[in-house]
Amino acid sequence: MSERTIYIENMKRELDTLNDQLGSLVSRVEHVRDEARAPYAGELARLQVQSREALAQWALLEASSEASWHQAVPDMDRLRNACFHGFHHLKARL
Repeated sequence: MSERTIYIENMKRELDTLNDQLGSLVSRVEHVRDEARAPYAGELARLQVQSREALAQWALLEASSEASWHQAVPDMDRLRNACFHGFHHLKARL
């Protein structure tokens, strides 16, 4: 397996795990009283946007060639890190 293939598979696995965990957070926030839900709802919406951006970047990465995939890695890493940071920050607050 090439370095590119391994990176792409690992990134997809990480994003899928994050999205599964994000779904769990959505369920937890739904059970919070209405007045406390608003700040969490805004953060969840931001996380969902970041997640969609990360998945879109992953699709670009997957479609990239063996010669050009390294150019997409910094953006992919940045988006993944932003998603994980935001997720863990919100999870700690719940």
